[in-house]
Amino acid sequence: MIDKLESLLPKELEKVINKLQDILIQKEHSKGIIDLVINKERQDFYCPKCGSINIKKNGKYKNRQLYKCKDCNKKFNELTNTPFHHTRLNYKQIETAYECLVDKLTIRKSAKKIGVSTRTAFTLRFKLITCLKETKEKDKLTGNIELDEYYLSVNLKGTKKENMPRISKPRKKHGTGKSGISRHTICVTSGIDEKDHILLKVAGAGSVTSDMIKNTIVNKIQNSTKIVADCKSSYESVALENNWNLKQVKSKCYTDHEGNLANINSLHSELTLFLSQFHGVSTKHLQEYLDWFSFSKYQNYSVDYIEQPNSFEKNTVTKKTEIKYSNVYNNYSIFDFFELYNDYNYQPPKFTT
Repeated sequence: MIDKLESLLPKELEKVINKLQDILIQKEHSKGIIDLVINKERQDFYCPKCGSINIKKNGKYKNRQLYKCKDCNKKFNELTNTPFHHTRLNYKQIETAYECLVDKLTIRKSAKKIGVSTRTAFTLRFKLITCLKETKEKDKLTGNIELDEYYLSVNLKGTKKENMPRISKPRKKHGTGKSGISRHTICVTSGIDEKDHILLKVAGAGSVTSDMIKNTIVNKIQNSTKIVADCKSSYESVALENNWNLKQVKSKCYTDHEGNLANINSLHSELTLFLSQFHGVSTKHLQEYLDWFSFSKYQNYSVDYIEQPNSFEKNTVTKKTEIKYSNVYNNYSIFDFFELYNDYNYQPPKFTT
């Protein structure tokens, strides 16, 4: 094909380029191209309800192929349970959405760049970052590992007044909750190994416990050489149970002959900067933002910037998500916020319609 192009005269080449540009614009503004992208990236095709591969074609609707599961009779198409099910966006808008994720733009800036409402922009963002869960679940920490905790105040951003577990507070730079680590503080267990693999998991409320470490860290560690952590007793008990070669660094001691926590502290600084861009992240959506941060770090190490939107697309476009426009603001965290704030004895006002 290249040989044929090289044999063309300049006027002929100009006609070919103009024709290709017309085709490109047409495809970018098409709403059907995403079907082709998903089919190209999908490794296997199965029923979204029961997982059976015993499926058959079942006609078409608006030029989109429909399928039916022979086992459970579920009817679906290529986009069912993907981030782009029921989407009205064209391919150019979808590509722009991935660029916004790579650049970590705010919702308002993303909405303006994509050409949609802020709610549509947030729904699309949350759909895409929830799809990173499957990829992040495969991550393991090996070799020399640093472990520590990261704490944030409970953030109820996006919660309606009738669902608030406490009275609304004005947003302040340094927070409005109780000082120190309390039950209103979210604990994120974190780890990083010598190959820069990252673990960030919402573990619970309050100071870290051995159960939090067991539930979020233990099964993520494989073939560790040395594990460096702070001097909390929670790490000691878990290390004994799992035969870890644990070296603990004293509080406020940045270096030690047994190791240090420089890498994990640097990771926490980057995470603080990342979260600050969004003027607070709701606790009910926090884990998904942590996955987004971790995946972005991985991409910065291994993928050229210009290729990062394509990499993001390949890791999410065929993944399953049940997020919809109607349920995106639901609580997807491990917390019951009314239980966290039961000491406030707050009764939310009742709204009549």
